[in-house]
Amino acid sequence: MVLETAPKLPVIDLSREDLKPGTSSWRSACNDIRLALEEYGSFVAVYDKLLASDFRKKVFDALEELFDLPQETKMKNVNPKPAHGYMGKISVLPLHEGMGIEYATNLEECEKFTKLMWPQGNHQFSEIAHTYANIVAELQQLVMRLLFESYGIEKHYESHKGSTTYLLRFLKYRKSQTDRTNLAFKGHTDKSFVSILHSNHVKGLELRIKDGDQWLYFDPSPTSFVVIAGDVCMAWSNDRIQSCYHRVIVDGEEVRYALGMFAFLNGTIQTPEELIDDEHPLQYKPFDHQELLRFYQSSTAQNKGDRNMMKVYCGV
Repeated sequence: MVLETAPKLPVIDLSREDLKPGTSSWRSACNDIRLALEEYGSFVAVYDKLLASDFRKKVFDALEELFDLPQETKMKNVNPKPAHGYMGKISVLPLHEGMGIEYATNLEECEKFTKLMWPQGNHQFSEIAHTYANIVAELQQLVMRLLFESYGIEKHYESHKGSTTYLLRFLKYRKSQTDRTNLAFKGHTDKSFVSILHSNHVKGLELRIKDGDQWLYFDPSPTSFVVIAGDVCMAWSNDRIQSCYHRVIVDGEEVRYALGMFAFLNGTIQTPEELIDDEHPLQYKPFDHQELLRFYQSSTAQNKGDRNMMKVYCGV
């Protein structure tokens, strides 16, 4: 496989002051987001809310402080759900380390995580994590509102928003100490509805064009967030949107720090009737997101292909 620099992921500016409902800018953003997700399963959102008062620097300083903690401390971040708690010291992924806060838009959950890591207290970390989570949740909600409106199903948006919860993942990819591998995280699709990734200046995220073998790399910037469709979005959209297959490759002398915000849904998920027609017959039965995670965690599901797993779990 050859890594290509072109074509590049679509870039959509969601920081524009004239991005208001009913305006031409709003209608254009609706269309751009739908086309990007249908064609690539992902896009780059330009969003500048992190830049106020040098907040972005505080975020990445906090990540370094977190990952500098002793291994036994970090391992206290336990969660039975796959890829929700601490991940590290994995033989097949020796360069990756990660931790997570479930329901991170809730200040109490951020404080609970912080108490685990710093029993003596670290008010600044919990405030940073909570503030960051809510900034990115706001971005996710904007993207969803624009997508729903593009499909003409805006009447479903409020219930979707109300059922959404967020997992905030802190991620570290250290430089390779040997020549054996620079694969920091293997290729996969996410089991979220959508994921939003943001990193420091170090490159590494690569995304594969749907149904192809061409990889696109993401060139990070302070205002850039990569929005990635997950398997649940694929099923919800009746295959109009394909989940995006992606991986992390590290090559260089610097450590890559990143954050991932993963959106999950409570209740029954089903394809809106407006997205079912003769050209797009129903592909998936109604399903539960948490049950999907349990199925994925089972040994049977581990043997399935990423996207095919959705067909196995709830395909018509």
